[in-house]
Amino acid sequence: MSSSPVASWGRALTRPAVAGRYPWKYGLVLGLGFFGISAIGPIYNTYVPLLLSDFGLSATLVGFVMTWDNWLNLVLPAAAGALSDRTWTRWGRRKPWILIPAPFIILLYPFIALAPTLAVLLPLLLLVNIAISTVRAPGLALLGDMFAPQERSKASGIINLVGGLGIVTALVVSGFAYRIGPATPFVVGSLVMLGSMLIFGFAVHERKEWGERHDRMPLSMAALRRARRGRIANVLLLFLVILFSFSAFNILETWISSYARAALGLDEARIPLVVAVFAISLLIGAVPSGFFGARVGQKRAIALGMLLMLIVLASGIFVNATMPLLLVLIPAGLGWALVIINLFPLIYAVGGDGLAGTFTGLYYTVTSAAAIAGPQLVGFLLDATGQDWRVMWATASVSMLVGFVLLFGVRQK
Repeated sequence: MSSSPVASWGRALTRPAVAGRYPWKYGLVLGLGFFGISAIGPIYNTYVPLLLSDFGLSATLVGFVMTWDNWLNLVLPAAAGALSDRTWTRWGRRKPWILIPAPFIILLYPFIALAPTLAVLLPLLLLVNIAISTVRAPGLALLGDMFAPQERSKASGIINLVGGLGIVTALVVSGFAYRIGPATPFVVGSLVMLGSMLIFGFAVHERKEWGERHDRMPLSMAALRRARRGRIANVLLLFLVILFSFSAFNILETWISSYARAALGLDEARIPLVVAVFAISLLIGAVPSGFFGARVGQKRAIALGMLLMLIVLASGIFVNATMPLLLVLIPAGLGWALVIINLFPLIYAVGGDGLAGTFTGLYYTVTSAAAIAGPQLVGFLLDATGQDWRVMWATASVSMLVGFVLLFGVRQK
């Protein structure tokens, strides 16, 4: 009997990527592995703020609860990423940190929309977010393990293309599924993640030669001090760029569904379809962004994406209907594709190879701080201004502008 495609890809993944030859199979299989985690995110961000509002929470409290995952991400991904650099099991270096928490996400996720009271909902959100936070950094560290430096932007493009398909699928399907019942989108997300983790578990087979092993490496900032002194200031400046740019993005991601319902009057079933426009735009730009970054350099590609995002966010202040919102979300997706596709390759280029898990963990620490600060600030401003939604766009614009200016100080080899 001939072997299945998944098994064949699994054998192909037992050897590292070859420099100068783009490994499409590697990117495709790794992208399929993260299809599920990509799918559950937009469902969460679209419907959980609405659930919290329906339980009577103010905008400030909704913003606080929606940043819980980011408070966890300040610690858990950095620890899990650094520990995955240091250890080896029969499953591999990264896989245990992905496959062990995944069942908790799959089993608990559907019950979020079924919670009868706030006292039941909040612990469910906390447990799911703990599991997701543990998965993130070790999973993305595989980008540094599996691909040669000159191939990482291209690999990031194909991985994010497949992940983007997960986002679009979740948004489109959840819009129709919501009409069946409020819990249906969460059930669909759980089933998608189950299939995704099965593909990842069978198809990815790590080898010890993927990345440098650090048996005695301390965690996070202590590990960063092991890098050459000349790189430290450069890495820290890059993380400041990430802090401000992701503050802007997370403001949009967290509040767009509430904005669409409160300011534009959209019903809950249509909101995911509108947000899907952003995801589709990002999907279209994913692979071209990777090849563009490989050609002109990741820093230049990110700068172009941040500039486009800045223009889009500033334009959002004048949005007052669904169609103008769509016209804003389309270029926003293209701009964010340039940023997110080239960011991890730039982190590895600036920080150096051998600490992929640690730098990925630090990335999540910084992006989580951004996702706490940005949405929480906007929630406070919304309450203070009587739900003046222009503050969402204005705050995001200022944050993106600061990140854009700081990027020019980052040195890329």
